[in-house]
Amino acid sequence: MNINEANNLDENVFFEIFKNIYEHSDFITKLVQKKRPFKKKSEIINHFHNIFDSLDKDTKVNIIKSHPDLGDKLKIKEGLTSFSQEEQSKAGLAECTDEEFNEFKRLNNDFKTKFNIPFIYAVRGKTKKEILDEFISRLKSDNIEQELDKSLIQVKKIATLRINEIISDEKI
Repeated sequence: MNINEANNLDENVFFEIFKNIYEHSDFITKLVQKKRPFKKKSEIINHFHNIFDSLDKDTKVNIIKSHPDLGDKLKIKEGLTSFSQEEQSKAGLAECTDEEFNEFKRLNNDFKTKFNIPFIYAVRGKTKKEILDEFISRLKSDNIEQELDKSLIQVKKIATLRINEIISDEKI
């Protein structure tokens, strides 16, 4: 859809389409929805990001914690938002071997134990190897604040990618 079509969506339809731009944080969508009409796609992206940026640290951490573990065999099959399910499947995480699933499980557990947040990485367009390499690289850090910052950047990147999936670059 183009931005004009997004502007003209019924409130309930807009909400359903955009409610998981930030994983399980539909309150952001409700605030963005009030900003319509948008002149271009970058404007809706900026509204989502500005609202996210304005949140207190605890709320942002809770949004990070609402993201699913990468490569979780059971959740890929069911229990993910449609965005997360598609992103993980396209990255090949739904077709992991048992050994790969076990490696993801171990890395997820190690990451959460070390940083008290799940590993967040925008996997769209990435391969399993790239994802595993990023996982291993970030686990080497001992700087919790730096990892939190990286996770916040990734959450925003995921949101941008999701909006780009929904709205084309066509102008009004």
